[in-house]
Amino acid sequence: MATRRTNSYKEDEKLSEPELVENSDSIEKVPVDRAPLNALALVAEEEKKLGTWASVTKYWVVFLWCMYISIGAAIGGYDGTVAGAVISIPTFRSDLGSFIDGQYVVSAAWQSGFNGGSSCGGLFGALATGWLGDRIGRRGSLLVASIISIAAIFLEVFCIHESQVMFFFGRSINGFGGGIFTTVASSYCAEISPLQLRGITTGAVNEWIVVGQFISSCVIKGTGEINSSWAYKIPLAIQWVFPVLILLGLPFIPESPWYFVRKEDDVKAKRSLQRLIGNTGADLDLHLAQIKETIELEERLAGQAKWIDLFKGTDLRRTWITAMVFVCQEMVGVQFVLGYSTYFFELAGFSTSNSFSLGVGTLGIAFVGNLLGIAFTNYLGRRPIFVWGMVACTIDCLMIGILSLVPGNGALWAMGVFTMLYMLVYQAGIGPLAYCIYAEISSARLRSKTVAWGVMVNQAFGLLITVINPYLINPNEANLQGKVGWIFGGFGAIFTVWSYFGIPETSGRTIDEIDILFARHVPSRKFSKYVITDADRE
Repeated sequence: MATRRTNSYKEDEKLSEPELVENSDSIEKVPVDRAPLNALALVAEEEKKLGTWASVTKYWVVFLWCMYISIGAAIGGYDGTVAGAVISIPTFRSDLGSFIDGQYVVSAAWQSGFNGGSSCGGLFGALATGWLGDRIGRRGSLLVASIISIAAIFLEVFCIHESQVMFFFGRSINGFGGGIFTTVASSYCAEISPLQLRGITTGAVNEWIVVGQFISSCVIKGTGEINSSWAYKIPLAIQWVFPVLILLGLPFIPESPWYFVRKEDDVKAKRSLQRLIGNTGADLDLHLAQIKETIELEERLAGQAKWIDLFKGTDLRRTWITAMVFVCQEMVGVQFVLGYSTYFFELAGFSTSNSFSLGVGTLGIAFVGNLLGIAFTNYLGRRPIFVWGMVACTIDCLMIGILSLVPGNGALWAMGVFTMLYMLVYQAGIGPLAYCIYAEISSARLRSKTVAWGVMVNQAFGLLITVINPYLINPNEANLQGKVGWIFGGFGAIFTVWSYFGIPETSGRTIDEIDILFARHVPSRKFSKYVITDADRE
């Protein structure tokens, strides 16, 4: 049993850190059944010695597999962007729309249905992953997601004339597959990545979503002028590339060793470790012992994993943070700015074609911003990047709101500039960092369920804002246009305050150290200052 601690956090904070480990070079490979009791400290010490680039070069096999797994997340970005873009294609409107007042129109109800179906599908896909991941592992979940996605894309591409229902089901089912892809990618990256790689690989999940969005915009730009149904069928069909790529590599992807340890299959767990880090000369028995000790520590603290455990004890706080990082994204206006960037460019006087090209360029800027956020996450920390990212996005939305009150073409141009600037600061801050934090913050025993919960909240709030935005912006509704920036700027200020008090610093912390920090009820603002002692690990 863990020793009950009676001293307070403030008393612990004053303690100097003891010498936790012996010289790891003197330790021979130790059989798992007699592994040292301080395996957690030994592995932590080893991983903390490496810098970011040194970790990438040493654990390049882990890095590449994480990047490969994350390809599935691109389908979420691609599908979400292409579904909205094809509505602007005349042949799509003639095939799935109605002839009203001399032109073909896809009704607002069906547009909301297509977007809502995809978001709901993603929500249920994430929910299913919590169950699938614990039973058939990460590889099995990817197989299920790939098959589902391939079938769903078939429904989208070959939907017959005026068959809106068929397209709706295709979008919904594809959203289900996308929810599984994103959840699995985040869980897998958080589990197998060494300490200094974890922020890069988990943040890269968002990068792949941006890649999907960028590819989708480029494809639509290239096919939109085709005078046949292939103008929209080609962009939809290209989605097959992502699940097919996953299927091709699936037989070779190492399963997460954490999954095998939970199944009490040490032989397969060690085999996975051999494939992932065997080339580094690492002590596989020690790393296996570290996984087992982490799981045992969590079980001593909180018991076996059930869905209801997400809302109990210290895990409730983790669940709350997991949800809030995505709520912050939506409430600071990402759907508003991303969804209406082309619209603002048109208001500034650009032609429709050039406005769309600028929209593609905005996503290119988002890609660069995401790379910057990932590159600096280990140097600046998760918490500062997220909090200052919220500040920057809030100010940007308020500037768009202010400019909406200024008459003249110059103000419209400035709104377009702030739209592009928003995507840079968003993707350099809260965009990738939300995916990093929600994957790191979960306990190992509840990771599949916690990550699934985060994706569910992301989909649910994304759906809510997507439905509300047209009623705020469209000329035949509230017609607020850029004044919506005031709304999201206001909400952004509120959630910026929460992020200051609510976002913990997880950079440089191993999984078991994060468990200890939550178990000790350390305030989020003081995570980085707390000293882990040997007594904390008992």
